[in-house]
Amino acid sequence: MKRLLSLVIVVAVLGLQPSAIGQGPKRLLFLTHAGLYKHTSLGPAEKAVIELGKTGGYDVTTVEGYKQDSKQLDFSFLTPEYLARFDGVMMMTNGNLPLSDAQKKNLLQFVRDGKGFIGAHCASLTFYNYPDFGEMLGGYYRRSIKQNAIGVLKVEDTRHPATKMLGGSWPLVDEFYLFGTAPWDAARPKDNVDVLFGNQIPMGFSRDRVHVLLSLDTEKSDITGFPDVVKGGDYPQAWTRDYGKGRSFYTSLGHRDDIWSNDPVFRAHINGGIRWALGLED
Repeated sequence: MKRLLSLVIVVAVLGLQPSAIGQGPKRLLFLTHAGLYKHTSLGPAEKAVIELGKTGGYDVTTVEGYKQDSKQLDFSFLTPEYLARFDGVMMMTNGNLPLSDAQKKNLLQFVRDGKGFIGAHCASLTFYNYPDFGEMLGGYYRRSIKQNAIGVLKVEDTRHPATKMLGGSWPLVDEFYLFGTAPWDAARPKDNVDVLFGNQIPMGFSRDRVHVLLSLDTEKSDITGFPDVVKGGDYPQAWTRDYGKGRSFYTSLGHRDDIWSNDPVFRAHINGGIRWALGLED
């Protein structure tokens, strides 16, 4: 009885959920398969997330998908039974990956049933041929604002685990994205097309669908030379979305190799997003 009372006191003091007591770390599957373009940051990203998980409350499994040939990507391992081992999936992928229709549906059902999803950087260039994925993620890549550009990000939610360490703004050198604003329309064939690879965007980003965490601050950033960016425009860069019983987090950031290993603020941003999606923080 005394032991049970002590446990209740610990739960109350630390603010822990009783169901979490005695459980092991959450389990995260990190996919880095590249069907269009192989970012050099994919390896550093895998290494960083594994490191972050050691103190972040989650174990990370990777399959080094970025090492596979883009024309011979193998997802035969991604069965419902395999996916069921995990509490969340993280993707830093691109292209119309060769998953079967059943595998795609199972991935979304996995999240809808209460698991976590994390998309980093080029994940928004994934599954242009499967709009349900974009619905879960929140949007699709249209073009880069500029690689290795200096931008100031407005922190729109200073209390979220992915942004609470940032204060009101975050100056950063990285690659920022612009997203499709509407489904591609044959009457306007040059609009809402991925400018790098010509993918037609099947759905538009909308703030009504997501909770924006970060956006490009055009008042504080030097937007000279930024294509399609105007002062006062709206350019979200990170957001969250409730999806069924699950949680989806996306950040456009992570293009630079060294940002994964040498930038503690970025690492805290990623770690916070992962922990939120896995239900380790609210």
